[in-house]
Amino acid sequence: FIIKELVLEHSLSKKSSITWSHFFKDEELKVILKHIPSKKSLKILEIGGGDGYQADKLSKLNYDVTSVDIKPKIPQFFNVQKINSSKLDFPDESFEIVFSSSVLPHVKDRKLIFSEIKRILKKDGLIIHIVPSTWWSMQTNFWHYIFIPKYLAKSILKRLHFSNQKKESVITKNNVNDIDNSIEFKFKRLFFHPLGLNPSFIHELYYFSKSYWAKLFSKYDFKIIQII
Repeated sequence: FIIKELVLEHSLSKKSSITWSHFFKDEELKVILKHIPSKKSLKILEIGGGDGYQADKLSKLNYDVTSVDIKPKIPQFFNVQKINSSKLDFPDESFEIVFSSSVLPHVKDRKLIFSEIKRILKKDGLIIHIVPSTWWSMQTNFWHYIFIPKYLAKSILKRLHFSNQKKESVITKNNVNDIDNSIEFKFKRLFFHPLGLNPSFIHELYYFSKSYWAKLFSKYDFKIIQII
């Protein structure tokens, strides 16, 4: 598995943000391609494909790529199939490579996803997971807190904009609860800023450490070939 040490710079425009995101993914591909056999038509499954950017790059290298995601992004560079859970709807031993980038921190049922990966992977197959590191989390959170005033200002301006639009709406008791939960969720995400399912970035000091990732893979009976 690959420990992510790259830092994604916060950008001031949507266009530059996309550019940085894809630059980031290109850097990841440079690393993983050193470890993927050059055999053409190699069957690769990408879990958490997003907009299909990396899948598209791999496909153009003549690999046979399938990409899946619970919430595929639009527009897409490559067809990313929507899945409903960690259950992978593929026959046993379908793929020679299984690849994911920054997906594992967001997976609730790791037991299921690891079991499914084992099932669909060929006996001599290879799994490549790119996972966040403690250092990467610390640097990302540093920039996040620097930009909190900007996030708050945008949120306030957005609310003022909608309040000035004289639209009628019916809010039931259930709707109010949903709104409150949404605000509470956004508050926690803003000030505790976990990059995955952990309660806060403080937890990531341990849960993104190299030793934790190694223990996690060993727990589910994976043999770690190399840590990069």
